[in-house]
Amino acid sequence: MFLQRYGKARTRFSLPCFVRKISGTGFQPVDVKSQAGSLYHNEEPIVIFRSMLSCAVLAASSVGALHAAEKPELTRIFPAGGQAGTVVDVEATGKFPVWPIQAWSDTDSIRWSFEEKSGKLKANIDASAKSGRHWLRLYHPNGATSVRPFLVSNAAEQIEVEPNNRIADANAIASIPFCYHGALSKRGDVDLFSTVLSAGQRLVATVDSSQLLRTPVDASLQLLDSRGFVVAENLDHFGLDPCLDFIAPRESKYFVRVFGFPTTPDSTIAFGGGADWIYRLRLQPGDEPLRDPAHSSPFPAQSNILTMEPDSAALRDDALSIELPAHVRGSISHTGQQSFLRFRAVAGQQYRVQLIARELGSELDATVAILDSQGKQLTKQDDVGNDRDPDLKWKAPTDGEYFIEVKDFHQAGGPGFGFELMVQVLVPDFQLSIPSDLVQVSIGKETEIQVKLDRESDFKGEICVSLEGIPEGVDCPVVKSIHGSDTEKKITLRVKSTVPVQGPVRISAKAAGSSEAVRLATTGDEKPIWLSSVAE
Repeated sequence: MFLQRYGKARTRFSLPCFVRKISGTGFQPVDVKSQAGSLYHNEEPIVIFRSMLSCAVLAASSVGALHAAEKPELTRIFPAGGQAGTVVDVEATGKFPVWPIQAWSDTDSIRWSFEEKSGKLKANIDASAKSGRHWLRLYHPNGATSVRPFLVSNAAEQIEVEPNNRIADANAIASIPFCYHGALSKRGDVDLFSTVLSAGQRLVATVDSSQLLRTPVDASLQLLDSRGFVVAENLDHFGLDPCLDFIAPRESKYFVRVFGFPTTPDSTIAFGGGADWIYRLRLQPGDEPLRDPAHSSPFPAQSNILTMEPDSAALRDDALSIELPAHVRGSISHTGQQSFLRFRAVAGQQYRVQLIARELGSELDATVAILDSQGKQLTKQDDVGNDRDPDLKWKAPTDGEYFIEVKDFHQAGGPGFGFELMVQVLVPDFQLSIPSDLVQVSIGKETEIQVKLDRESDFKGEICVSLEGIPEGVDCPVVKSIHGSDTEKKITLRVKSTVPVQGPVRISAKAAGSSEAVRLATTGDEKPIWLSSVAE
């Protein structure tokens, strides 16, 4: 048995059930008494079935209470991360008609448990837990919350202590590396932290908020000297998240100041704040900025990465010759520098030139241009929407030799202006995406999932799209996307369930007749997709 509380009266009742886990060999019955703990952390979909006898006995009371229970809502977890090898007290904010609830994480290296008081959790993080961003979702048989990011690091961590909006009240940083989890909880809020740096000591400070935590904070970061004067500052580095790199000219106490503005500008010019304005401040010494694995290169690992020596390809005549596909590392090492690469292209063939800099923590605000053999610019790209790194797709007009030119938009350069470049021939392919990571189904009714298909390089094949990982009692027919029809760029999956379900699923697609690996639907930020099937 497992016990839950429902309704305003918080009546306690027993709900006999079977639990089945989806595994490689199919659904396996699980004894709830012996496996109750696994309900609180499970990487596989969970399906809850009431036995026919239980339904008859509980129809008038338990089932009615279950139907009446509201779906849970999770608006914030704080702190939104912890150090590997520690147990972290976490506060969940939202609406929880049932407590304790159940938790799902995308990794078994974080085990979640629940305190008696509603909204209080513990994250037990294994010492071997991978640094970077993980995901947490809370759920019970009547619904699931949105998924929330949880950041793991290898540095000591602490929650800021208020008040700390003045130099006199700054939170002291005992040692570096260190992480602070903070919140700009009201309009005008400013957080200050103090540390002592020796002469020549290097400090790299990074705020994780908008990019990794997806908060509405456009954070700003400043470093003040002992008199309160600003000696370094940064606004945008990892997307809208700031990072500053500072070398102390003398031994002294310094202050790190964090404040922010809304990512969506409003009519005010004052510092912003709010309940969900949370952040993580990372402080690191050393020769390189602290790079979280979430900011690692998205390019596939390759053994044949080419490295451009500083200034070695600063002139078009000295361009680095590459064979495609090519993965190149380089830098704009001084003001006004350009870097050139040379490659051969075929008429009518499409090519992709993808540069990563800001995403890796580089200061480079890159532009990429394609030049013909005489040096005439044929196309150029700077930003892609809100992304500061260019991603250029181009079709060669004729056979011949072409050049790729990389430079900084502001003609700046220096040791922190590195980049990675991927150049490849575009072959016909496709990608798919859905608007939400939470698929909600009412038992006995049909739910539609709109799937967008992006056919690249004139892909014309037939694509079969399906919902995978669904248990017995859930039906979702395979749908085909056909070139030249109204299903070419968008199809609709129709899901119908006769059983309550809570668990992760996948939406996959495969070209008809192809033996290649399937493509998985994305939702942005690599959020896992969840199926929630409940009775109305």
